[in-house]
Amino acid sequence: KYERSFNTLQNLISGLSEKEAQNALNNAVCKDKNHEEVSLGLLFIILTDPQSAAKSYRDLTLITRDGLSLVLLHLTQLISQRYLRLTDIARTQLLWLMREMIRNAVANVDNLCWNLMRHAAGGDVSPRNIMLVEALLDIYQENRSWLDKFPVLIASVVYAYLRLIEDHAGPTLAALRHKEVAFVVTLIRERFTDCLVIGRDFVRLLQNVARIPEFEQLWKELLTNPKSLCPTFTGVLQLLQTRTSRRFLQSRLTPDMETKLVFLTSSVRFGYHKRYQEWFQRQYLATPESQSLRCDLIRFIVGVIHPTNELLCSDIIPRWAVIGWLLTTCTSNVAASNAKLALFYDWLFFEADKDNIMNIEPAILVMHHSMRSHPAVTATLLDFLCRIIPNFYPALADKVRAGIFSSLRQILEKRVLPSLFPLFDNPKLDRELRTMVREAFKEFCLPPPTEGRKLEEFNSGVHLNVKEEPMEPMMEIQENHTPSNNHLGDTEPVFSDDEEDQSAPMSTPIPRSTEDEEDDDDIPLAKVRLKEKPIVSEGKMQESELDIVQQLEGDFRIAVETLHIERDNEANHFFMFLKCSIVWGLITKFFKSTPDGSLENYFFK
Repeated sequence: KYERSFNTLQNLISGLSEKEAQNALNNAVCKDKNHEEVSLGLLFIILTDPQSAAKSYRDLTLITRDGLSLVLLHLTQLISQRYLRLTDIARTQLLWLMREMIRNAVANVDNLCWNLMRHAAGGDVSPRNIMLVEALLDIYQENRSWLDKFPVLIASVVYAYLRLIEDHAGPTLAALRHKEVAFVVTLIRERFTDCLVIGRDFVRLLQNVARIPEFEQLWKELLTNPKSLCPTFTGVLQLLQTRTSRRFLQSRLTPDMETKLVFLTSSVRFGYHKRYQEWFQRQYLATPESQSLRCDLIRFIVGVIHPTNELLCSDIIPRWAVIGWLLTTCTSNVAASNAKLALFYDWLFFEADKDNIMNIEPAILVMHHSMRSHPAVTATLLDFLCRIIPNFYPALADKVRAGIFSSLRQILEKRVLPSLFPLFDNPKLDRELRTMVREAFKEFCLPPPTEGRKLEEFNSGVHLNVKEEPMEPMMEIQENHTPSNNHLGDTEPVFSDDEEDQSAPMSTPIPRSTEDEEDDDDIPLAKVRLKEKPIVSEGKMQESELDIVQQLEGDFRIAVETLHIERDNEANHFFMFLKCSIVWGLITKFFKSTPDGSLENYFFK
């Protein structure tokens, strides 16, 4: 299409003088179709021919009839869908064009900047990426007065560069890092009100760069004199209690990463996902510098990818499995600690009326499902959860404890897990950790209450409260064949998913509150209706059943009555089997006397 437009443009102005060419272009753009073709033809020249770019941009501004809206639309599509395929010349010219449009105050260039800044990837110190990071930084510094007009872009720039500074610690990037630090600190101090909208992830990123002297000084002011930064700022707790917008979490993944993660969590069946994970690992997580990207991926999965109830009930790979894979394949201790914090970050100051259950669901399910095949993963996450309470920020330890306790209560209320006792007091955990967990989460370490009843109580119509236990049968998931549309070979598993508990919310819808559905900033990938998990019904002992048991004699009757009040669920199941056996025995004994055994045969069938 671009090439066709370029050829049309050449046919219009070929052999004409500059003045005649201007007249020809102005006459041609009177028609809508020609306006688009001429505009794209000039854009084609700008992106491919640096020598003619200035003249073509001048012609473009003269003949445009929509304030360059059409050009901006096509540039946005190029950046979002084709940026990785652009040549180095086209990338350089794209930055030149964006700088010119900012200088000319073209409307909506801020959106173009936001989309292009997404390609400044974290965990990537390749020359191409560094060139983009530095070029964007220069554009923002040169056009600071323009940048100040867009509060949302300011917050996005601060969020992006705080994240990128963490990666630029090498000696070869010292000059770039110095420029980044100076610019970001100045922007935070002068536009702190705009930065407040980032929320709790603003604090998380500031923690990662806290040892840099300029940020160390900023931290002192945040903690000891917050009003010096903004008169309405009350302290770091204000930020920590504000949930970060999905827009910020999304901005730290390139469009290509986002597309692949969304595909993985919405279209790939459990058991067929390993090849996709291996491909993603090779593409984005293969270098030591890329380990810091895991935090961005986990925050995106936790805060942005919110599957519908239909998806939760399907056999698509769940979020907890993808996060478990990201945790277990991490090769850096620092990155692993930061990844665990990224996973639990919404727990620390969770408020049921403001936050979303979907932000805390993946962490509890990673621990729950890892207990069988990877207990060490569960152990390290539980240990982290216990230690984060007093150590995250000692002055707010009570608030952190309250947030985590609120998260756990919400998990039980929404039936993400029926009980936390099997997780917190599991024999696979070592004694020291179990003691620590019991001390930290005493109220959640009690076994679920059950009520036994003596058999005689049911004569007066007393209900039996049946203990609800998570079902334990396991499902082996194997890759027996390769889908026909797959282009990658089988690989060895990195995060085991051989076992799956059938009580898991992979097949249990998570009820959402009305607030969750109406929150503009937290609309799931598809809207869903409220779905509650069915409550286990209570049953009565029927009189006929009592009569059967009363017909028994001696030790056999005592044993059956003992089984009835037994607390263990397996014993209750065995008792049901025994009752069926007794009933069948009585039926066959009663009908043995029939001459032809017809009734006996009928009942047998």
